[in-house]
Amino acid sequence: MSSRNINNSFFVYVQPIGKDLFGKALLAINHDSDSCFYWNNPDSNEIFLAIDELLKINDVIHPEDLYFISNKDEFQLERIPEILVSIKFPSNKTETIWEAFEHSNFFIPKFIFFQKEKSYYFIIFFHALENKTSEIIIEEIDQRLEKIISYKTKNQTQAKLTILNNLKYDEWKGMVNHSLQKIGEGKIRKVVLSRYLDCEINNKPDLTLLTRKLKEDYPDSYIFIYRKSDSIFLGASPEKLFVINKKIIETEALAGTVKRGESDYTDNQLSDFLLNDRKELAEHNNVVEYIVSTISEFADGIQFDKPSVKKLKYVQHLWTPIKGTLTGDYSVNSIINKLHPTPAVCGDPRTTALELINYLENFERGLFTGVIGWYSNNGFGELAVAIRSALIRKNKLLLFAGCGIVEGSTPEKEFYETELKLKSILSLFQHEPAN
Repeated sequence: MSSRNINNSFFVYVQPIGKDLFGKALLAINHDSDSCFYWNNPDSNEIFLAIDELLKINDVIHPEDLYFISNKDEFQLERIPEILVSIKFPSNKTETIWEAFEHSNFFIPKFIFFQKEKSYYFIIFFHALENKTSEIIIEEIDQRLEKIISYKTKNQTQAKLTILNNLKYDEWKGMVNHSLQKIGEGKIRKVVLSRYLDCEINNKPDLTLLTRKLKEDYPDSYIFIYRKSDSIFLGASPEKLFVINKKIIETEALAGTVKRGESDYTDNQLSDFLLNDRKELAEHNNVVEYIVSTISEFADGIQFDKPSVKKLKYVQHLWTPIKGTLTGDYSVNSIINKLHPTPAVCGDPRTTALELINYLENFERGLFTGVIGWYSNNGFGELAVAIRSALIRKNKLLLFAGCGIVEGSTPEKEFYETELKLKSILSLFQHEPAN
């Protein structure tokens, strides 16, 4: 092995563990001393909690140059997260509330507690040049495991919120009307505007409780919690940026929204409306066309059907899965840069939409509508668009929601849509307006 390979080489040791230890490990997400990255994808029956950063990947160290030596084949494990990813939405604003998170962060974790279906594993990452004896490494791991085993289950009570600040409807109306004017002038086809709720948390949230509630309420969504320092970014995203399984890339268009009905009959009526409404279909097809055009640069055999409806707890969306076969040696980072941000969270054309968003929105989106997920250098990965999400920092909580403004949009309808989307996280807490 060359010296260059040694510098970029990592040992990945997989050890089976019991379900009880895995459950104990998940309690680490509540402890401030740990940097944690929790991920749950129901489609692949995988849950993991990564703890601490071993190596931050930067412009000098390219992910595709890293080499992982692992015993995972002993356990028929192909899909192990090796590189974790978070990327903020492009913004010309920087706010201290987001300072714990870099604009983009690609890193190798120190430890992962991993569940695949009904099997559980403890995964340890070492740098090949780490100057430690096996005895020292084992001792450090034992100390970390003892610490994790000592974690106690908290008294699980629902955290309480007080809403301090909410965007006034007149401000929203002004933003939407300004956007509609630009659309009418032919300067832009679509822009996605967002708003946030500024809240105070009256007691420290139990993240294990929130995780369980998110899984119960959104069984078909990506559940994520990313803790760094005193900041926690969490959410339940229904939107896949892309998934790679060897040479197969899967992505989707998720755009066009209507509320859920109070009965099956009214719910189905609303679904039918969504599938036949000219405005909603135009917004959706714009995203489909963008994604198909973009991935055709690095994939062929692209397949997709007519849109169907994805039903969530408070809203339902037009949804088109898209699949293709990768051609050439494209890095995960290059695919992210080509696809994100899509018209579903930004607009069309992208550059004009970004300029309008940065002009109209008075806050930094941060990781909201950004990218979160993982990949491995043996051809697997999952990246989600970080919507239906919130940021917790100390005693503050910011909840975010957005919607697409196109020809035919009205401020009232779009404001109501953001109210429905905010419920996805707001419903996890007891809340009351400020006095």
